[in-house]
Amino acid sequence: MTTRPLFPALSPRNGDAMKQFLPPELCFFVAKAVKTFGCIAQTTETLDEFRYRMLHSVAVTWRGGENDIAFARFRWSLRLAVSFMAFTLMSHSALSQVVDRNEQGLYELKSPRLTLVTDIPIDDELKSWPGLVEQSLKQWQLYFDVSEERLAGLKVHATLIGDRPGLTKLGMLDGVPGFDEGYQHGNRIYVREQPTIYFRRHLFLHELTHWIVWELYGGGGSPWFMEGMAEMQATHLMSGGKLMLCMIPASKEQVSGWGRLRIVRETLERGEAPTLTQILAYGDEREDHVIRYSWSWAACVFFTNHPKYGPMLRNLYRQKLDYSLALSRNFRELLASDWENVQVDWNAFVSDLDFGYDIARSTVNRSSGVTAKALRPGESIRLELASDRGWQATGILLEEDTSAQIKCSGNFQMMRPVQGEPTTWNVEPNGITFQFYRGNPLGSVMASVVSSHEPEQTKRWETQRVGLEITLTPVKKGELYLKINEPSKGLSDNEGRISVEISVTKP
Repeated sequence: MTTRPLFPALSPRNGDAMKQFLPPELCFFVAKAVKTFGCIAQTTETLDEFRYRMLHSVAVTWRGGENDIAFARFRWSLRLAVSFMAFTLMSHSALSQVVDRNEQGLYELKSPRLTLVTDIPIDDELKSWPGLVEQSLKQWQLYFDVSEERLAGLKVHATLIGDRPGLTKLGMLDGVPGFDEGYQHGNRIYVREQPTIYFRRHLFLHELTHWIVWELYGGGGSPWFMEGMAEMQATHLMSGGKLMLCMIPASKEQVSGWGRLRIVRETLERGEAPTLTQILAYGDEREDHVIRYSWSWAACVFFTNHPKYGPMLRNLYRQKLDYSLALSRNFRELLASDWENVQVDWNAFVSDLDFGYDIARSTVNRSSGVTAKALRPGESIRLELASDRGWQATGILLEEDTSAQIKCSGNFQMMRPVQGEPTTWNVEPNGITFQFYRGNPLGSVMASVVSSHEPEQTKRWETQRVGLEITLTPVKKGELYLKINEPSKGLSDNEGRISVEISVTKP
């Protein structure tokens, strides 16, 4: 088959020809659609001719009927509908894709950037995949800070596998090593059919992430980063056809079939969570790969979004990558002088990680360059506890042989639903005693004494309710941290601060 540009007379390079038979209003929409959605793509001549005839007919209908009184009566009311139809047709991914059966009887979907081959009938969801590629590339252009020119011309070939033995007999998986759910090699990706639409799309985006990182940096990085980045990018939401990557889902209903957060929580509860050192040392073993993927996702979310550690990691992976542990070693060396704080921040992260987790507000808040110091007996300090942040460092080091007297006062505002309507509540340090979160009144002041000198371990922080006042005698030496007792996802609508006075006495 020969090829030629789609809608040559309507392309921005031939605007005068377009103006000959389209009015200014429609010219604007068509030109915008052509420019925005890349409809000058090459396609098969038959489909090209069909599209051209279709839009040309619309144009003729638009200009026709000048002397036809009957047509004139509704021509103007038709203009808006025709404009919308033309714009929609030009912008819809179906205009730049061909669905066919190949010589092996498999379904094929071809678009300018994606070729999809599968033994599963191509439905509307699969027809949206070329659009997912385009939307992903737009977001990755910003995320990885690359130019539009760097992404121009990139193409990927995907195989969606329903009947694996059947595709194997056809030779579709020749040279492909064994894999569980998905695999990427160069610009070819493979995805197995899944029980839910969401998780199938997730795996497709996961393998697409491997592809784009390979295209940009020549490899994938150390296994935790390679899989963690792919999991993080692929955890997505769809709303009105718009794709949003890199999401922390608000609920499990949004991510049917996705169980990364559940696995993280379950391994934490069993006391089997890997340390950060173990995660960074992950190899490419397939044993317990679901647990490894889940913790790699958590580590990637933690590091890439941290205001201090994130830039360090970006400076490393935005260079040339391979598939060795070199990235892990180099990153660990950069963090060496601050590793104690890294572990504290990591455990604070996993302690509160949940659906709707607010990364920015839940990152541990500590003064830069300030080292925690012990108070002398009888000495006191006053500070303000922000109600819209997670754990906040007090800068006070508590010794095992001392007791801390903590007194809180004031109130803050919290938004809570009442009969389905958001309502502002004034909350005091004791919290809302008829609503509880993790066994304590919602909104009450909580404390935790965190040691940075213990053997490395991934675990939840041990907490104690402060309320209005408490005498706290630590069982270990550590820094005192405070927060409001509320899920991370509820912090953003809080306003106000609690006044806190802390003094130390000998028991």
